[in-house]
Amino acid sequence: MFQYASCGLPDVWLTNGYREIETPYGHAVSIENLDGLHKAIGLRITESPKPLTGMELRFLRKELGLSQKSLGEMVGRDAQSIAVWEKGKGLKSQKAMKAADILLRVLYREHASGNGGIRAFIQRLNALDRTEQERMQFEEVEGAWHLSAA
Repeated sequence: MFQYASCGLPDVWLTNGYREIETPYGHAVSIENLDGLHKAIGLRITESPKPLTGMELRFLRKELGLSQKSLGEMVGRDAQSIAVWEKGKGLKSQKAMKAADILLRVLYREHASGNGGIRAFIQRLNALDRTEQERMQFEEVEGAWHLSAA
């Protein structure tokens, strides 16, 4: 068996689906269908009745492509709070941590099921990290308000 510690979780073991190889840089392990493995890990994490550990929170956040800043904004905290949680500190009895736990589980399960709307939403959140707040401009057309094209 191979302990797959490089995923950031200490308790992931592979019984097969990997092979040991030699490279010019030394011994290495090649894992088949790495995306599928990460999806299986993520789904298992979201099914657990226990609160997320800091390492599990980080795994799901990274799999979703969310920055610490984006996740923090979703739960009313800053990026530093998320970093503290991911280090396993401050996890007990915090309402915001519970909100982050629930949100990440829901987002991940929807993302894993191929929900394009969730993917677009996450991409939009990640884009907010790179841009300033954009102006919202609406127009009324035939009695209904819509986002303006201009």
